Amino acid sequence: MWGKNDKIGFMPMITIKYDDAKVKDDQIILLSKAIQKIVIDMTNIKEVFVYADSPKIKIDVAPIEIFIEMSASKITDREFLFQAIKTDLSNWKKENNFSNPITITLTPMDWHFDVNI
Repeated sequence: MWGKNDKIGFMPMITIKYDDAKVKDDQIILLSKAIQKIVIDMTNIKEVFVYADSPKIKIDVAPIEIFIEMSASKITDREFLFQAIKTDLSNWKKENNFSNPITITLTPMDWHFDVNI
């Protein structure tokens, strides 16, 4: 699924949005590291970025939302990948007594970008 030249341009990017009135920063740091590891394990891509923040303005938001974006061309079975990530995240939540509900989205992307310009 992943070739030796598949580093730049195919690395997943994870964005976490959370309600800081309901979830503490230290919990989000733990979650960020966990979801990063899960995605690395599922994709065999070591370069996985995680950005997490709590928006200043929030209206009717979920406590935690995770958005995983990665190159569509590298996802051979989206449902399988989504379920595997979801299962590992559920197991992590149980193992770490993490009670906050999480909404997760996997978005295949058709990216075109350049780095180090």
